[in-house]
Amino acid sequence: MNYASLLLTLLAVDLLSVISPGPNFVVVMETAVVHRTRAALAVVLGVATGDLLWSLAALLGLSAVFTLWPWLYGAMKIVGGTYLIYLGVMAWRSKGSPLAGTEAALGSAGPRESRTKRSPSAAYLRGLVTTLTNPKSIAYWGSIFTLFLKPDMPTWVQAVAVGIGVVDALVWYGAVAFLFSSGFVQRFYTRVERWIRRISGAVMIGFGARMVFDRD
Repeated sequence: MNYASLLLTLLAVDLLSVISPGPNFVVVMETAVVHRTRAALAVVLGVATGDLLWSLAALLGLSAVFTLWPWLYGAMKIVGGTYLIYLGVMAWRSKGSPLAGTEAALGSAGPRESRTKRSPSAAYLRGLVTTLTNPKSIAYWGSIFTLFLKPDMPTWVQAVAVGIGVVDALVWYGAVAFLFSSGFVQRFYTRVERWIRRISGAVMIGFGARMVFDRD
């Protein structure tokens, strides 16, 4: 078997999966905009850790587990959907950071020093829980990912495959974190914070509701 070709195909598929918008993207973006870059990167580490756990689960036979106990998949969708709805409601109800609409604060202290803070541990946990309960992650690691890997494949191939998923998440979501933490985006954010919060909140509520009520 041509393992190089297999891994390159997996790389392309994984990149498309990571880049397509979903709950992980919304959580990283919202954290980067509202809090410091450090908190956003902690979320990214949480997301990457979640991907690592899902990939290891896939190698251990995740799709077989869901086939034997389909209720487990449904239960995880309900838990994940409820969590996303909670995040969306909190974003919608939030009064925003103290900087909203305050151009003077941006000019004197800069967006990074003036923004509200979220502890790295809380941000990390948020990224981890979002990924572990994300139906997009469950579908990818439980089906698509397992199509590329078989139990009899060499250990190094499996290790590279896992590394592809983790590195892709770190690079893409890390770029999202830095982009939405930039001064330009922050200055724009102070003028539209209310709507960004409500839009991101509505998106998360929509994702969550779809997860909870979708029975496919």
